[in-house]
Amino acid sequence: MALEEDNYHLLPATVYAAGFVKRYSRLLGLDENEIVQEFKRASGRSETWDDDEFVSNRVRDKINVPVKNIIAGLLFLAIVIWMGSYLVDFMLHREGTPDNPRPTPPITSNEPNVEPEEPQTEEPQIVEGVNLRITGVELCWIRATVDGELIPDTMLQPGQVKEIKANESIQLHLGNAGGVRIEYNGKDMGTPGERGKTIRLTYPPPE
Repeated sequence: MALEEDNYHLLPATVYAAGFVKRYSRLLGLDENEIVQEFKRASGRSETWDDDEFVSNRVRDKINVPVKNIIAGLLFLAIVIWMGSYLVDFMLHREGTPDNPRPTPPITSNEPNVEPEEPQTEEPQIVEGVNLRITGVELCWIRATVDGELIPDTMLQPGQVKEIKANESIQLHLGNAGGVRIEYNGKDMGTPGERGKTIRLTYPPPE
């Protein structure tokens, strides 16, 4: 160690060396002022500044920046930030809106005008002659005379259908009036009578 070997020329400036000696003396419990003075005499360094005060003044000089400069710097920084955000918004708005927007042309259709067709009314279907459709509901015996000619008798089963056609007239003789449903020329005539009763019918019905 340079201090123990009296190599004072290897030590830093007196203020830093004296500061070290002062702290070292304080650690050992010695009179720091007396030891510092002895160090200065032995080393031939005659500076008389107090090391702590000198160091603190040097540090204070380095960090002592005028307050006006700080405020001016902050104001300049705020102006730069505000101007940057304003320019960004302006450029985005300029890019988002075209300079000369073109009006949208009206949509036209090249298809020819077609007038809506009027709904067609169905004409009533003209049925020629006499047409009977007999559907069995229960077991029923049927005898029919077509245009004056007797046809063979029929025992109609439930769900069974019998169709009879004539040019002029049909006479029916039913053994169970409630056992069948009759359609005359496409019109539902329903059940012609009561169950278990016999009945005679003529088509077309007499006016």
